[in-house]
Amino acid sequence: MPKVACPECDRQIAMHELEANTVTESGGFSTSYRCPYCRGSIEDVADHLA
Repeated sequence: MPKVACPECDRQIAMHELEANTVTESGGFSTSYRCPYCRGSIEDVADHLA
C-alpha cells in the first residue's frame, strides 16, 4: 500500500489515513489533504509518495 511522507513531521502515512477535505468550486472540485498526526498540510500527495 502506498505511503505518503508528511513534509512537516516526516511520518509515513498510509493513503487511507490522510484527512481529506473536498469543496466545490465554480470549475469543479478542490481537495486538500493533511496529516492526521501533526495536522500539517500536504499540497500535492503525488510529490510526497514514499
